[in-house]
Amino acid sequence: MSALAESLLTAFTLSGLAAGSLVLLPRTPPHVRFAVAAAGLAVWLVPWGWLRIDLPSELVGAPLTATLVIAGDLASLPIGPWLDAGTLLGSALAAASLIGLVLFVGDCVALRHCVRRWRATSRPADGLRSLLPPELAQVPAEIRIVENSNVAAASGYLAPTIWIGDRYVGERRRLTVIHEMWHVRSRDPLWLASIAAVRRAYWWNPLVAYLARQAMLMIESTCDHRSAEHFDKSRYITELAALLLADATPAPRLMATVHAASLNVQRLRLLGARLRLRARDVVLLAALGASAAATAMTSIVEYETMAALAEQPSTALPATPAGAALAILVRAANVRDSEVLNALLGAYTPQELPLPLPRGAGELRLVEVLRSEPLRIEYIVESRATGLRHVGELEVGDSTGTTIKASRLQSLP
Repeated sequence: MSALAESLLTAFTLSGLAAGSLVLLPRTPPHVRFAVAAAGLAVWLVPWGWLRIDLPSELVGAPLTATLVIAGDLASLPIGPWLDAGTLLGSALAAASLIGLVLFVGDCVALRHCVRRWRATSRPADGLRSLLPPELAQVPAEIRIVENSNVAAASGYLAPTIWIGDRYVGERRRLTVIHEMWHVRSRDPLWLASIAAVRRAYWWNPLVAYLARQAMLMIESTCDHRSAEHFDKSRYITELAALLLADATPAPRLMATVHAASLNVQRLRLLGARLRLRARDVVLLAALGASAAATAMTSIVEYETMAALAEQPSTALPATPAGAALAILVRAANVRDSEVLNALLGAYTPQELPLPLPRGAGELRLVEVLRSEPLRIEYIVESRATGLRHVGELEVGDSTGTTIKASRLQSLP
Protein backbone atom coordinates (compact mmCIF):
# COMPACT_ATOMS: atom_id res chain seq x y z
CA MET A 1 0.00 0.00 0.00
CA SER A 2 1.35 3.45 -0.89
CA ALA A 3 2.11 5.96 1.84
CA LEU A 4 -0.64 8.27 0.58
CA ALA A 5 -3.27 5.51 0.57
CA GLU A 6 -2.17 4.42 4.05
CA SER A 7 -2.47 7.99 5.32
CA LEU A 8 -6.00 8.31 3.93
CA LEU A 9 -7.08 4.94 5.31
CA THR A 10 -5.74 5.72 8.79
CA ALA A 11 -7.29 9.19 8.85
CA PHE A 12 -10.65 7.86 7.67
CA THR A 13 -10.59 5.17 10.36
CA LEU A 14 -9.65 7.55 13.19
CA SER A 15 -12.10 10.27 12.16
CA GLY A 16 -14.78 7.59 11.76
CA LEU A 17 -14.16 6.54 15.38
CA ALA A 18 -14.52 10.18 16.45
CA ALA A 19 -17.77 10.57 14.50
CA GLY A 20 -19.09 7.34 16.02
CA SER A 21 -18.25 8.64 19.49
CA LEU A 22 -20.32 11.78 18.89
CA VAL A 23 -23.28 9.69 17.76
CA LEU A 24 -23.04 7.39 20.78
CA LEU A 25 -22.60 10.25 23.29
CA PRO A 26 -25.45 12.68 22.52
CA ARG A 27 -25.86 13.83 26.14
CA THR A 28 -22.21 14.35 27.00
CA PRO A 29 -21.13 17.91 28.00
CA PRO A 30 -20.28 20.04 24.94
CA HIS A 31 -16.65 20.63 25.88
CA VAL A 32 -16.06 16.86 25.87
CA ARG A 33 -17.76 16.43 22.50
CA PHE A 34 -15.79 19.37 21.12
CA ALA A 35 -12.52 17.68 22.14
CA VAL A 36 -13.60 14.50 20.34
CA ALA A 37 -14.59 16.40 17.18
CA ALA A 38 -11.38 18.45 17.20
CA ALA A 39 -9.30 15.27 17.57
CA GLY A 40 -11.18 13.73 14.65
CA LEU A 41 -10.25 16.75 12.51
CA ALA A 42 -6.64 16.86 13.70
CA VAL A 43 -5.92 13.34 12.40
CA TRP A 44 -6.19 14.71 8.85
CA LEU A 45 -3.14 16.89 9.50
CA VAL A 46 -0.87 13.92 10.33
CA PRO A 47 1.11 12.24 7.50
CA TRP A 48 0.47 8.71 8.79
CA GLY A 49 1.88 6.93 5.75
CA TRP A 50 5.26 8.63 6.14
CA LEU A 51 5.65 8.11 9.89
CA ARG A 52 7.55 5.02 10.98
CA ILE A 53 8.68 3.62 14.32
CA ASP A 54 10.83 0.54 13.77
CA LEU A 55 10.53 -2.05 16.52
CA PRO A 56 12.07 -5.53 16.12
CA SER A 57 9.69 -8.43 16.71
CA GLU A 58 12.35 -10.08 18.87
CA LEU A 59 14.23 -7.69 21.09
CA VAL A 60 16.97 -10.20 21.87
CA GLY A 61 19.70 -10.11 19.28
CA ALA A 62 18.18 -7.34 17.17
CA PRO A 63 21.07 -5.15 16.00
CA LEU A 64 20.38 -1.55 16.96
CA THR A 65 22.89 -0.23 14.42
CA ALA A 66 20.99 -1.83 11.56
CA THR A 67 17.78 -0.22 12.82
CA LEU A 68 19.42 3.19 12.78
CA VAL A 69 20.88 2.63 9.32
CA ILE A 70 17.51 1.63 7.94
CA ALA A 71 15.74 4.61 9.50
CA GLY A 72 18.36 7.01 8.22
CA ASP A 73 18.46 5.69 4.68
CA LEU A 74 14.71 5.52 4.37
CA ALA A 75 14.53 9.18 5.30
CA SER A 76 17.07 10.04 2.60
CA LEU A 77 15.45 8.10 -0.25
CA PRO A 78 14.61 10.29 -3.27
CA ILE A 79 11.01 10.90 -4.25
CA GLY A 80 9.81 8.39 -6.81
CA PRO A 81 9.24 9.30 -10.46
CA TRP A 82 6.19 11.20 -11.63
CA LEU A 83 4.62 8.08 -13.08
CA ASP A 84 4.38 6.41 -9.66
CA ALA A 85 1.36 4.21 -9.06
CA GLY A 86 -0.06 6.69 -6.54
CA THR A 87 0.52 9.76 -8.67
CA LEU A 88 -3.04 10.00 -9.95
CA LEU A 89 -4.50 9.94 -6.44
CA GLY A 90 -1.85 12.36 -5.17
CA SER A 91 -2.48 14.76 -8.04
CA ALA A 92 -6.23 14.69 -7.43
CA LEU A 93 -5.78 15.40 -3.73
CA ALA A 94 -3.29 18.18 -4.46
CA ALA A 95 -5.77 19.80 -6.86
CA ALA A 96 -8.59 19.47 -4.30
CA SER A 97 -6.38 21.00 -1.59
CA LEU A 98 -5.52 23.89 -3.90
CA ILE A 99 -9.23 24.55 -4.41
CA GLY A 100 -9.70 24.44 -0.65
CA LEU A 101 -6.84 26.90 -0.15
CA VAL A 102 -8.47 29.32 -2.58
CA LEU A 103 -11.78 29.01 -0.72
CA PHE A 104 -10.07 29.60 2.64
CA VAL A 105 -8.30 32.68 1.31
CA GLY A 106 -11.72 33.89 0.16
CA ASP A 107 -13.04 33.37 3.71
CA CYS A 108 -10.15 35.43 5.11
CA VAL A 109 -10.77 38.24 2.63
CA ALA A 110 -14.50 38.25 3.43
CA LEU A 111 -13.69 38.46 7.16
CA ARG A 112 -11.32 41.36 6.60
CA HIS A 113 -13.85 43.31 4.53
CA CYS A 114 -16.60 42.68 7.07
CA VAL A 115 -14.46 43.83 10.01
CA ARG A 116 -13.47 46.98 8.11
CA ARG A 117 -17.11 47.76 7.37
CA TRP A 118 -18.14 47.26 10.98
CA ARG A 119 -15.27 49.34 12.29
CA ALA A 120 -16.18 52.21 9.96
CA THR A 121 -19.73 52.32 11.38
CA SER A 122 -19.00 51.58 15.03
CA ARG A 123 -17.84 53.35 18.17
CA PRO A 124 -15.92 52.17 21.25
CA ALA A 125 -18.10 50.94 24.11
CA ASP A 126 -15.81 49.91 26.91
CA GLY A 127 -18.53 50.96 29.33
CA LEU A 128 -20.35 47.71 28.51
CA ARG A 129 -17.84 45.93 30.74
CA SER A 130 -20.06 46.90 33.63
CA LEU A 131 -22.51 44.27 32.32
CA LEU A 132 -19.94 41.50 32.63
CA PRO A 133 -19.42 39.16 35.62
CA PRO A 134 -16.07 39.42 37.44
CA GLU A 135 -14.45 36.46 35.65
CA LEU A 136 -15.04 38.17 32.27
CA ALA A 137 -14.59 41.83 33.14
CA GLN A 138 -10.79 41.68 32.85
CA VAL A 139 -10.61 39.70 29.60
CA PRO A 140 -8.51 41.80 27.14
CA ALA A 141 -10.84 42.63 24.26
CA GLU A 142 -12.12 45.75 22.57
CA ILE A 143 -15.90 46.24 22.68
CA ARG A 144 -17.57 48.25 19.91
CA ILE A 145 -21.19 49.12 19.16
CA VAL A 146 -22.13 48.91 15.47
CA GLU A 147 -24.69 51.49 14.35
CA ASN A 148 -28.01 50.40 12.85
CA SER A 149 -27.17 46.74 13.28
CA ASN A 150 -28.11 43.67 15.28
CA VAL A 151 -24.73 41.98 14.87
CA ALA A 152 -23.30 39.97 17.78
CA ALA A 153 -19.88 38.55 17.01
CA ALA A 154 -16.27 38.24 18.12
CA SER A 155 -13.22 38.47 15.88
CA GLY A 156 -9.45 38.66 16.14
CA TYR A 157 -6.79 36.36 17.56
CA LEU A 158 -4.09 38.54 19.10
CA ALA A 159 -6.23 41.66 19.59
CA PRO A 160 -9.85 40.40 19.76
CA THR A 161 -12.85 42.64 19.25
CA ILE A 162 -16.48 42.15 20.25
CA TRP A 163 -19.07 43.66 17.90
CA ILE A 164 -22.53 44.45 19.33
CA GLY A 165 -25.33 45.97 17.29
CA ASP A 166 -26.99 49.10 18.72
CA ARG A 167 -30.40 47.43 18.31
CA TYR A 168 -29.69 45.24 21.32
CA VAL A 169 -30.80 46.95 24.52
CA GLY A 170 -31.42 45.96 28.11
CA GLU A 171 -31.20 42.26 28.95
CA ARG A 172 -30.48 41.24 25.36
CA ARG A 173 -27.44 43.51 25.22
CA ARG A 174 -26.11 41.99 28.43
CA LEU A 175 -26.71 38.48 27.08
CA THR A 176 -24.84 39.15 23.83
CA VAL A 177 -21.91 40.87 25.54
CA ILE A 178 -21.46 37.99 28.01
CA HIS A 179 -21.81 35.35 25.29
CA GLU A 180 -19.28 36.98 22.98
CA MET A 181 -16.84 37.61 25.82
CA TRP A 182 -16.91 33.89 26.60
CA HIS A 183 -15.98 33.30 22.97
CA VAL A 184 -12.99 35.60 23.39
CA ARG A 185 -11.90 34.04 26.68
CA SER A 186 -12.04 30.55 25.11
CA ARG A 187 -10.09 31.74 22.03
CA ASP A 188 -12.95 30.57 19.84
CA PRO A 189 -12.08 32.83 16.86
CA LEU A 190 -8.79 30.95 16.54
CA TRP A 191 -10.51 27.57 16.92
CA LEU A 192 -13.08 28.49 14.27
CA ALA A 193 -10.37 29.59 11.85
CA SER A 194 -8.49 26.32 12.36
CA ILE A 195 -11.65 24.26 11.86
CA ALA A 196 -12.53 26.22 8.73
CA ALA A 197 -9.04 25.68 7.31
CA VAL A 198 -9.27 21.88 7.72
CA ARG A 199 -12.80 21.82 6.36
CA ARG A 200 -11.79 23.83 3.31
CA ALA A 201 -8.71 21.65 2.68
CA TYR A 202 -10.91 18.53 2.78
CA TRP A 203 -14.08 20.02 1.33
CA TRP A 204 -14.74 16.74 -0.51
CA ASN A 205 -14.69 14.68 2.69
CA PRO A 206 -18.10 14.05 4.37
CA LEU A 207 -16.48 12.94 7.64
CA VAL A 208 -14.53 16.20 7.91
CA ALA A 209 -17.69 18.19 7.12
CA TYR A 210 -19.64 16.37 9.86
CA LEU A 211 -16.90 16.76 12.47
CA ALA A 212 -16.42 20.43 11.60
CA ARG A 213 -20.14 21.13 12.02
CA GLN A 214 -20.16 19.30 15.33
CA ALA A 215 -17.08 21.18 16.55
CA MET A 216 -18.68 24.54 15.70
CA LEU A 217 -21.94 23.47 17.34
CA MET A 218 -20.08 22.45 20.51
CA ILE A 219 -18.21 25.78 20.60
CA GLU A 220 -21.52 27.65 20.58
CA SER A 221 -23.14 25.21 23.01
CA THR A 222 -20.25 25.57 25.47
CA CYS A 223 -20.64 29.35 25.40
CA ASP A 224 -24.42 29.01 25.81
CA HIS A 225 -24.02 26.87 28.93
CA ARG A 226 -21.41 29.17 30.45
CA SER A 227 -23.46 32.28 29.70
CA ALA A 228 -26.65 30.74 31.07
CA GLU A 229 -25.00 30.45 34.50
CA HIS A 230 -25.29 34.24 34.84
CA PHE A 231 -29.05 34.29 34.15
CA ASP A 232 -32.18 32.44 35.03
CA LYS A 233 -31.79 29.51 32.65
CA SER A 234 -35.35 29.47 31.34
CA ARG A 235 -35.17 33.22 30.78
CA TYR A 236 -31.85 32.83 28.99
CA ILE A 237 -33.27 30.16 26.66
CA THR A 238 -36.23 32.41 25.82
CA GLU A 239 -34.04 35.40 25.07
CA LEU A 240 -31.56 33.32 23.06
CA ALA A 241 -34.37 31.81 21.01
CA ALA A 242 -35.64 35.28 20.23
CA LEU A 243 -32.17 36.38 19.16
CA LEU A 244 -31.66 33.33 16.94
CA LEU A 245 -35.02 33.76 15.27
CA ALA A 246 -34.38 37.44 14.60
CA ASP A 247 -33.14 38.72 11.27
CA ALA A 248 -29.45 38.59 12.15
CA THR A 249 -26.70 40.45 10.34
CA PRO A 250 -24.74 37.95 8.22
CA ALA A 251 -21.21 37.26 9.45
CA PRO A 252 -18.23 35.49 7.83
CA ARG A 253 -17.68 31.84 8.68
CA LEU A 254 -14.34 32.59 10.41
CA MET A 255 -16.05 34.75 13.04
CA ALA A 256 -17.40 33.58 16.37
CA THR A 257 -21.01 34.70 16.34
CA VAL A 258 -24.20 34.03 18.22
CA HIS A 259 -25.97 33.58 14.87
CA ALA A 260 -25.46 30.22 13.15
CA ALA A 261 -28.72 29.54 11.34
CA SER A 262 -28.19 25.86 10.52
CA LEU A 263 -27.31 24.98 14.13
CA ASN A 264 -29.79 27.12 16.05
CA VAL A 265 -32.36 24.42 16.80
CA GLN A 266 -29.67 22.03 18.02
CA ARG A 267 -28.17 24.72 20.24
CA LEU A 268 -31.49 25.38 21.95
CA ARG A 269 -32.11 21.66 22.34
CA LEU A 270 -28.72 21.11 23.94
CA LEU A 271 -29.19 24.10 26.23
CA GLY A 272 -32.47 22.69 27.49
CA ALA A 273 -31.16 19.14 27.94
CA ARG A 274 -29.44 17.73 30.97
CA LEU A 275 -25.87 17.06 29.90
CA ARG A 276 -23.47 15.15 32.11
CA LEU A 277 -20.59 12.72 31.86
CA ARG A 278 -21.81 9.35 33.11
CA ALA A 279 -19.69 6.34 34.08
CA ARG A 280 -20.68 4.43 30.95
CA ASP A 281 -19.69 7.46 28.86
CA VAL A 282 -16.23 7.38 30.40
CA VAL A 283 -15.93 3.66 29.67
CA LEU A 284 -17.06 4.18 26.07
CA LEU A 285 -14.64 7.08 25.57
CA ALA A 286 -11.80 4.99 27.00
CA ALA A 287 -12.65 2.07 24.68
CA LEU A 288 -12.84 4.31 21.63
CA GLY A 289 -9.61 6.04 22.64
CA ALA A 290 -7.87 2.68 22.96
CA SER A 291 -9.18 1.68 19.52
CA ALA A 292 -7.89 4.93 18.04
CA ALA A 293 -4.48 4.46 19.68
CA ALA A 294 -4.27 0.90 18.35
CA THR A 295 -5.17 2.11 14.86
CA ALA A 296 -2.53 4.83 14.95
CA MET A 297 0.15 2.47 16.28
CA THR A 298 -0.69 -0.10 13.62
CA SER A 299 -0.07 2.57 11.02
CA ILE A 300 3.26 3.89 12.26
CA VAL A 301 4.86 0.95 14.11
CA GLU A 302 6.52 -1.81 12.10
CA TYR A 303 7.32 -4.85 14.18
CA GLU A 304 8.58 -6.82 11.18
CA THR A 305 11.10 -4.28 10.00
CA MET A 306 14.07 -5.96 11.70
CA ALA A 307 12.82 -9.55 11.60
CA ALA A 308 15.03 -10.50 8.67
CA LEU A 309 18.11 -9.04 10.34
CA ALA A 310 17.51 -10.19 13.91
CA GLU A 311 18.56 -13.78 13.22
CA GLN A 312 21.90 -13.14 11.57
CA PRO A 313 24.61 -15.45 12.92
CA SER A 314 26.71 -12.91 14.79
CA THR A 315 27.01 -9.41 13.34
CA ALA A 316 24.80 -6.95 11.54
CA LEU A 317 25.29 -5.93 7.94
CA PRO A 318 28.47 -3.98 7.19
CA ALA A 319 28.17 -0.27 7.81
CA THR A 320 28.75 0.52 4.13
CA PRO A 321 26.57 2.13 1.44
CA ALA A 322 26.03 -1.31 -0.11
CA GLY A 323 25.13 -2.82 3.27
CA ALA A 324 22.64 -0.04 3.95
CA ALA A 325 21.01 -0.51 0.54
CA LEU A 326 20.68 -4.26 1.15
CA ALA A 327 19.14 -3.66 4.58
CA ILE A 328 16.55 -1.36 3.03
CA LEU A 329 15.80 -3.84 0.26
CA VAL A 330 15.22 -6.72 2.68
CA ARG A 331 13.02 -4.60 4.86
CA ALA A 332 10.99 -3.30 1.93
CA ALA A 333 10.54 -6.82 0.57
CA ASN A 334 9.38 -8.17 3.94
CA VAL A 335 6.83 -5.39 4.50
CA ARG A 336 5.90 -5.29 0.78
CA ASP A 337 6.82 -1.62 0.37
CA SER A 338 6.73 -1.33 -3.43
CA GLU A 339 7.54 2.39 -3.41
CA VAL A 340 10.93 1.84 -1.78
CA LEU A 341 11.73 -1.09 -4.07
CA ASN A 342 10.81 0.90 -7.18
CA ALA A 343 12.87 3.89 -6.07
CA LEU A 344 16.00 1.82 -5.40
CA LEU A 345 15.77 -0.27 -8.56
CA GLY A 346 14.98 2.61 -10.93
CA ALA A 347 11.47 1.48 -11.81
CA TYR A 348 9.68 3.10 -14.77
CA THR A 349 13.00 3.68 -16.56
CA PRO A 350 14.69 1.67 -19.34
CA GLN A 351 17.44 0.80 -16.85
CA GLU A 352 15.16 -0.89 -14.32
CA LEU A 353 17.11 -3.57 -12.45
CA PRO A 354 15.90 -7.00 -11.32
CA LEU A 355 15.22 -7.41 -7.61
CA PRO A 356 18.23 -9.19 -6.09
CA LEU A 357 15.89 -11.10 -3.75
CA PRO A 358 13.53 -14.03 -4.46
CA ARG A 359 10.01 -12.90 -5.26
CA GLY A 360 6.98 -14.57 -3.71
CA ALA A 361 9.12 -16.38 -1.15
CA GLY A 362 7.43 -14.87 1.88
CA GLU A 363 9.52 -13.36 4.67
CA LEU A 364 13.25 -13.36 4.01
CA ARG A 365 16.28 -13.46 6.27
CA LEU A 366 19.94 -12.82 5.56
CA VAL A 367 22.06 -15.86 6.27
CA GLU A 368 25.59 -14.77 5.44
CA VAL A 369 27.58 -11.98 3.84
CA LEU A 370 30.03 -13.61 1.40
CA ARG A 371 31.88 -10.51 0.22
CA SER A 372 31.69 -6.90 1.24
CA GLU A 373 33.10 -3.76 -0.36
CA PRO A 374 31.98 -0.18 0.21
CA LEU A 375 29.86 -0.11 -2.98
CA ARG A 376 29.33 -3.85 -3.54
CA ILE A 377 28.04 -6.71 -1.41
CA GLU A 378 27.45 -10.45 -2.02
CA TYR A 379 25.20 -12.38 0.34
CA ILE A 380 23.02 -15.44 0.93
CA VAL A 381 19.32 -14.94 1.64
CA GLU A 382 16.81 -17.57 2.80
CA SER A 383 13.03 -17.87 2.72
CA ARG A 384 11.63 -18.48 6.19
CA ALA A 385 8.68 -20.43 4.85
CA THR A 386 10.43 -22.81 2.43
CA GLY A 387 14.06 -22.75 3.55
CA LEU A 388 15.22 -22.12 -0.04
CA ARG A 389 18.39 -20.09 -0.35
CA HIS A 390 19.68 -17.72 -3.02
CA VAL A 391 22.96 -15.97 -3.65
CA GLY A 392 22.52 -12.30 -4.42
CA GLU A 393 24.78 -9.41 -5.30
CA LEU A 394 24.20 -5.69 -5.63
CA GLU A 395 26.29 -2.64 -6.39
CA VAL A 396 25.35 0.91 -5.47
CA GLY A 397 26.20 3.92 -7.59
CA ASP A 398 27.58 6.24 -4.91
CA SER A 399 28.26 6.65 -1.22
CA THR A 400 24.65 7.55 -0.36
CA GLY A 401 23.48 4.00 -1.03
CA THR A 402 20.15 5.22 -2.41
CA THR A 403 20.65 4.11 -6.02
CA ILE A 404 21.49 0.54 -7.04
CA LYS A 405 23.73 0.34 -10.09
CA ALA A 406 23.74 -3.45 -10.72
CA SER A 407 22.16 -6.55 -9.22
CA ARG A 408 21.92 -10.29 -9.72
CA LEU A 409 20.33 -13.32 -8.03
CA GLN A 410 21.02 -17.06 -8.32
CA SER A 411 19.36 -19.95 -6.55
CA LEU A 412 21.41 -22.41 -4.49
CA PRO A 413 20.95 -26.17 -4.92
